Amino acid sequence: MQCELCGTNIRGEPRRAIIEGTELSVCSSCAQYGHEVKQISSSAHHASAKAHLPGITFHAPSRRRPDMFDQMNYELIDDYGKVIRRAREASGMSHEDLALKIKEKASLLKKIEREAIVPEDKVREKLERTLRITLTEELE
Repeated sequence: MQCELCGTNIRGEPRRAIIEGTELSVCSSCAQYGHEVKQISSSAHHASAKAHLPGITFHAPSRRRPDMFDQMNYELIDDYGKVIRRAREASGMSHEDLALKIKEKASLLKKIEREAIVPEDKVREKLERTLRITLTEELE
C-alpha cells in the first residue's frame, strides 16, 4: 500500500491521520503532519457509547440515504400541455396575459404548452392556482 500523502510504499500497518481536514492512510513519517486517528471497532465504540449514556439506545445508521424521490407523492399528468392550453383559452387569456398574471415569460408558457419542457414546481403551482386546474396525480 502507498502513502496517500508522499506516495512511498508503507511498510507494516498504515496509519490513519487527519491532515488539513481529510482522513488519509499515511506512512509513519507523514503521520506527524496531522492528527492520528485511533481506529476503534464499531462494536467497541457502540459499547463505550452505551456506557457513557445510560438509558439511550443506539441504532446502526441506515445504509441508504433518502433522496428527493422518496418524498414525492405526486406525478405530473401526461397531457399537461393540453390541459393548460384548454384552461387558458377557456378563460380567454393569451400567453402574454397569463404570463403577466403569474409573473413568468410568455415564451416559457408556450414551451410548457408544447410540452417541450416540464414546468418547475413553483410555475406549476402558479398555473394550477391561476387557471384552477390540477396538473398532478397521486402516486400509488
